[in-house]
Amino acid sequence: MSQDDQTFDQRISRARTLRQQGQNKKAIDAYRSAMQLAPDNLDVLNEMGLTHIHIGEQNEALVAFDLAISISSEDYRAHSNKAEAYITLGSFEEANDIADEGLKYAPKSAELWAKKARALESLLKIDEAIEAYNEAIKFDSENPETWKALALCLDAQESWPAVARAYRIAGGIHQKRGENQDAESCFKFAEFAEKSE
Repeated sequence: MSQDDQTFDQRISRARTLRQQGQNKKAIDAYRSAMQLAPDNLDVLNEMGLTHIHIGEQNEALVAFDLAISISSEDYRAHSNKAEAYITLGSFEEANDIADEGLKYAPKSAELWAKKARALESLLKIDEAIEAYNEAIKFDSENPETWKALALCLDAQESWPAVARAYRIAGGIHQKRGENQDAESCFKFAEFAEKSE
């Protein structure tokens, strides 16, 4: 079956398979092929943009996310992904601004709060980053990466009991998921923090 005979679902499935296999350039071509049949599909635009980020094509990623936002400004994923592109470029003010824009539409998005926190942390606005990480945790307390990122910010403030608590929670989540090596690492960091008090 030639590519022209494939349905949208077949094209998007091929793109996702290629992406999983690490064939990112081919995956992008397959996403573009899918877009010929559904130019306004937000899943395609977001996934294609993330693939661009993965191979260091941030400007192409930004184009995809801008298109997704122009189609639906309420699509929090495009704002979150655009913030990620800016973070990887080292454009932290822009990342923070985009996260704020997305939060207008999705104020309970843990993902957007975490992106905002990462941008603030990179700008060395540690107090504000801690606030943003706490907001992310309020809406999704089961992401160990957010707890660990919070612990690093608290570490910068030498808030040792809070650092230990964040690492212990992250370790517990990893343990529940069967990610024992990660859990062990978190518990060790918690012990270091407790000894630093």
